[in-house]
Amino acid sequence: MKRYRIVLLVLVFVAFAGFVVLRRSQVSAQTVNIKVTPTNVSRVVLAKINPGQRPAFDQDVMNNLIPVFEEEKKAGIITGYEFFNNVTADSPNDWNVGMLLTYANYAALDGLGERADPIELKHYGSAAKRQAAGEHRNQIRTVVSNRLIRMVNYSQATPVS
Repeated sequence: MKRYRIVLLVLVFVAFAGFVVLRRSQVSAQTVNIKVTPTNVSRVVLAKINPGQRPAFDQDVMNNLIPVFEEEKKAGIITGYEFFNNVTADSPNDWNVGMLLTYANYAALDGLGERADPIELKHYGSAAKRQAAGEHRNQIRTVVSNRLIRMVNYSQATPVS
């Protein structure tokens, strides 16, 4: 039920953002001096760690995810990454850990697999070992939500004379 709430909130936000953009373009000749600047793009993954599996999850993060993300950051594939915990769960089935991968822009997602693949294969040693690690990860956690978001900055626009 909470997944639908998250989806509904995202849809409301997207609709609101679309309304703001349309409204802004319609009133640009008036005295509205607001500038909305799109910035980076992030992938947000929310997961539920299976009972008793938090140590295994944390070990996987330290042994596999962080080393791969650090190499992707050095290669310019991602600009950053973060992990976070849900301290206000709505129910026992709610997500309890999240991951944020940040990219410079949408263009950074073009050819992402081809650019990340060599880094992952170098870390895991082979495609089979990478597959096994992914299967193990799926046994210790369940992905609740996987979203792509775009950050925006609001500022006062310079009036056009």
